[in-house]
Amino acid sequence: MDRVTVIHRVYFLLGPELGDKGQRIKDIRNSIRAQYDCEPELYRFYPFETDNGEIFTVLQNDSLFSDYRLVILSQAENLSTQLMHGLVDYIKRPNDTATLLIVSNETSLPAKLMNTVPKDHIEIFWEMFENRKSQWVRDYFRRSGFNIDEDAIQLLLELVENNTQELRNISNQIFQFTKIEHPDERTITINEQDIETYVHHTRQESPFSLFEAMSVDSFDRALSILHALLGSGETDSVPLLALLLWQFRRLQSYSLLIAHGESHEEACRSIKIAGKSSPIRRKKDQQIVERASQRYPLESIGHIIARIGEYDKQTRETSGDLQRLLLEQFVYVCMIRKGKPLQTPSFPSLLKVARF
Repeated sequence: MDRVTVIHRVYFLLGPELGDKGQRIKDIRNSIRAQYDCEPELYRFYPFETDNGEIFTVLQNDSLFSDYRLVILSQAENLSTQLMHGLVDYIKRPNDTATLLIVSNETSLPAKLMNTVPKDHIEIFWEMFENRKSQWVRDYFRRSGFNIDEDAIQLLLELVENNTQELRNISNQIFQFTKIEHPDERTITINEQDIETYVHHTRQESPFSLFEAMSVDSFDRALSILHALLGSGETDSVPLLALLLWQFRRLQSYSLLIAHGESHEEACRSIKIAGKSSPIRRKKDQQIVERASQRYPLESIGHIIARIGEYDKQTRETSGDLQRLLLEQFVYVCMIRKGKPLQTPSFPSLLKVARF
């Protein structure tokens, strides 16, 4: 049964936990289908692309193709003052044929905006506490018919970013891989060696190795890894750029700590992303972030984080060769131009309707 039975006109979906937040968006969409007996038309906007009120045009005007619209405003932590005032005015008189989801990885937004809705319209999705992660992995493996030992759990948690969406995706891949490796075993206990074998065979290149190349290697090497990821057919631009955004935000936190006089070791222990502790524990990762901070000054890191939002928007609207070209351009802008935008016009917006 869907979590949502009565559809509100506005929700705030906040916090750093991507998996549960993504599932909540799906639940709301499914509830709209059930309540209105139609497929809602989906739109996604970012603050930097609706300066002229495009989001309000979509919210206020009925569609020719559907009786209902689901409009998502992502990265709401980057709202301009003008856009925030527009949202406050809209929320006071929302359209009856649209639901607006205001989404942010931060856990709060300006009070003037959040006070426009009842508290039960605001949902915060927290990352798991450190002491819950191991049990979450163990339970997920058990529900899927596998056992996993403690060493394997710790290695998996080191390899995967701290959100349940990525944990589920990687765990499901491990299940399939392990069944192939152990076809005759009815009860499989996955150990540390199984995880290492999986990484060696299936994740030779990953968004993490791409970030490493962008941090310590050549432009040609980074492009080679990007091509390998795209050629595998298993890497989509959205999680790729999301993981790179996470890495550069972590680099930004590290560089700020160094700039304020912290030692390398203390900075690695004290890194925070969106107010949450995200220490770098592995020696190799500590070496990568140190070298990355030497390649990218703080100002450049800020430019790159801004470019990730722009290229995320553009790649969501494209596919195939054009998406590949955009991602190649993104790596070039990061590594060669240190995040400064190209002077040529950007690719036109090809599609406004978001697809999930």
